[in-house]
Amino acid sequence: MTALPNALAAPLTGSLAAPLAYAELGSLFKRLDALRLAAGAHMDRLGLGPQPAPSRVLHEEPGLKLLRYDGGGEGPALLIVPAPIKAHWIWDLAPQCSVVRAALARGCAVHLLQWTSAPAHWGLDEHVDAVARMAQRVAAATGGRPHLLGHSLGGTLSALYAARHPQGPASLVLVESPLCFGEATGALGPLVHSLPPGYAQGFTHVPGSLVSLGASLASPDEFITESRQDAWAAALSGPQAWRRHLLALRWTLQELPLPGPLVAQVSDALYREDQFMKGTLVVGGQAVSPRDVRVPLAAIADLRSRVVPAASVTGFVQATASPQPLVLHYGGDVGVSLQHIGALIGQSAHREIWPRVLDWVREMTAR
Repeated sequence: MTALPNALAAPLTGSLAAPLAYAELGSLFKRLDALRLAAGAHMDRLGLGPQPAPSRVLHEEPGLKLLRYDGGGEGPALLIVPAPIKAHWIWDLAPQCSVVRAALARGCAVHLLQWTSAPAHWGLDEHVDAVARMAQRVAAATGGRPHLLGHSLGGTLSALYAARHPQGPASLVLVESPLCFGEATGALGPLVHSLPPGYAQGFTHVPGSLVSLGASLASPDEFITESRQDAWAAALSGPQAWRRHLLALRWTLQELPLPGPLVAQVSDALYREDQFMKGTLVVGGQAVSPRDVRVPLAAIADLRSRVVPAASVTGFVQATASPQPLVLHYGGDVGVSLQHIGALIGQSAHREIWPRVLDWVREMTAR
């Protein structure tokens, strides 16, 4: 936190009764969001924008859309839950590095929850309830319970949904999703503990670039140094790796503002107090714990990650009541810009991990 200029740190470490300071900080980062979006639009014009598979909107409401991808078949119904901070198309970045297309090629009926600008009052309850509503819509459309796939905070929300609604998903696939905190918190822990509880409540919406800055300050090696090293490695590895790096870099410029209550609850109830693992977290009026997760569970963890340590994933898996959970370790790739998204777009991930995961999903469907 010491790396943050005093002008930015004051509203975060001072009194919450400073609306002008919060307004000024929010305005500053909203302008930064706009600049980053403009840079992204420029990359789009250079042919480095998203190349999504065809899809249609099945449902839309404030804060989200439910997409159904064309193609696929009568195989397992999937519901992908991206992290609400970034664009959903990291799951479908380009034809050669797309979990969506890999699942379609195996006959899956692929759906995706696309977060848009969520209402300002939305916290964990509303986000988990949104996952529940979309899972119900997928079940109604396909005739079977969907398998949930979540990355990062999207996986955290999916796990909370599975705990709150044990009969809701057919299975759960978590990709580098932080769930077990305490000693397993990782690099974001010191940053969260340096801020006053509830600090994010001072914002109507927390600008996406402010959240990204916090992550970069918490782990500059992972978000800055290693990303630059990956650029050099990708350039030396050939045009395919270099293009993948640029596509991933383009994705990092597309951020969504997060409701203040959500950021405050994630920071305090999860990172600071580890309530879910302790069984004291209340979602939808009911206390939930990992033991409430009873569905088949697969998890992908990165042993090198400092933002989402492997223990934050595996500690949760071990605490669930899931029968014979599957844990896979991602070893990294060149050309992914950020290793945190490598498990979704990396060459080795698509060669070694996703075939196993999609085979496992089909096995869980057949049970």
